Amino acid sequence: MEAENIEKSALKALFWKEEILQVMYWMDGEGLGSKISVAQILNFINTNSENLLFHINKILDEGLIQSETNSITLESLVNLSKIGKTEAGRHFAEAFQGLQKAGHGECGPDCDFCYGPDGVKLDDCVHNCASQN
Repeated sequence: MEAENIEKSALKALFWKEEILQVMYWMDGEGLGSKISVAQILNFINTNSENLLFHINKILDEGLIQSETNSITLESLVNLSKIGKTEAGRHFAEAFQGLQKAGHGECGPDCDFCYGPDGVKLDDCVHNCASQN
């Protein structure tokens, strides 16, 4: 591995750990496989193979992912461990929290743009929701 292609700082290690776990969680959730090759992960992450392999190995050492082989290559199959799936799910939910709300016209009393703190629909609802029953 070429050292200049690997981002080793603590901040980058945290960033790549979260990115890799989220991609693996998403792939599993979309039915693309619970055991996936490192090369498949590389297709969804904007980095080089050396950096990805470095961080996959770090995450493997932490017990968040598993592999049937100790020597990780692009062809190696990896999967989330039980604790890894829990952590990945938490990161995924946090990353997409703002996108998990209802669409326009489907807002409920928890929509800050259409309902006041008392749960009453605002006169100036920005989503043009159907009137409250």
